[in-house]
Amino acid sequence: MRKMLIIMLTGLILIGVVFSGCKTKQRTLYIFNWSDYIDPELLQQFEKANNCKVKYSTYDSNENMLTKIKSSRESFDVVFPSGDHVSILAAASMLEPLDRKKLSNFPNLDPTLLKMAESFDPGNQYSVPYFWGLTGLIYHKKNVPAEVIADSSWNILANPYFNAKNRVTMLDDAREVVGAALISKGFDLNDTSENALKAASEVLAVWDKNITQYDSDSYKNEVPDGTTWMAQAYNGDALQQMAENPELGFILPKEGSSLWMDNMVILKSSSNKDLAYKFLDFLMDAENARINAQYTQYATPNKAAGDMLDPEIKNNVLIYPPRSYLDKCFMIKSLGDKIKAIDTVFEKIKMF
Repeated sequence: MRKMLIIMLTGLILIGVVFSGCKTKQRTLYIFNWSDYIDPELLQQFEKANNCKVKYSTYDSNENMLTKIKSSRESFDVVFPSGDHVSILAAASMLEPLDRKKLSNFPNLDPTLLKMAESFDPGNQYSVPYFWGLTGLIYHKKNVPAEVIADSSWNILANPYFNAKNRVTMLDDAREVVGAALISKGFDLNDTSENALKAASEVLAVWDKNITQYDSDSYKNEVPDGTTWMAQAYNGDALQQMAENPELGFILPKEGSSLWMDNMVILKSSSNKDLAYKFLDFLMDAENARINAQYTQYATPNKAAGDMLDPEIKNNVLIYPPRSYLDKCFMIKSLGDKIKAIDTVFEKIKMF
């Protein structure tokens, strides 16, 4: 009897240990985002608050993100596509329709920007705006004379000063590169007409003589260390580098620029949807969104957070340009099959 009692007690202890382990087992949230695009401390706070782990992976272009999602065995939960790629993912039935009841902080978002987001996500059915911004040119003041910058045009990229120096880069992004050329010639960056793309191709052929590479990430290190003198860059990335190095400058070209919006979405294939909802809502919290905006140096679509921003950020025209400049900018839209014409122009110029 005593032996049997010992066996039973041992069994109960083992069962207790197993169930205790189950209770403390942490879930993992898989996030796929652009590089340098979230305050790391917020990730740590979310992990602690939800007793979970965040596996954070990055990409440097929407195209690479889409390829990875379609081809990878790894199932991501939350992804941050730009507006046109929200449309692409939704059309491919890869996105989870959002349940607003699980997003208590959704009312913090700016209604005006939500309306803009409907251009790629009607009814804001699948996506939550994360940040919006513009694309321009970052440069190293010691290597690029003030008289070159004074032109404030996209055509600085063709300036003879850069000839044969191999010190200029552009993004590895067809919409941004071809878009800049289209805008420089007075076209909407979504224009895929024969005349528009012919003009853009001619411009790119001239710019390309000064372009060392098309890369969306390396300029963050290469402009500060002088390896690259000028690069096409996203405004927030540029401002992050400028905060660390006073020798750097950034301009929004006078002709106008792309106006993009990155968004948070939950993939339909996510195995952690409840945790994914909690993460979206966590980032939409006004204080968290304020912290994130000040870290990334990008414009927040969170109105409650925007009202709390430091004045130096709120009044920075490189983050929040005046309406007169925004009127010259173009939202990147999903083009369906017409995108192939822009991709062809871009791939051709990269081959030269």
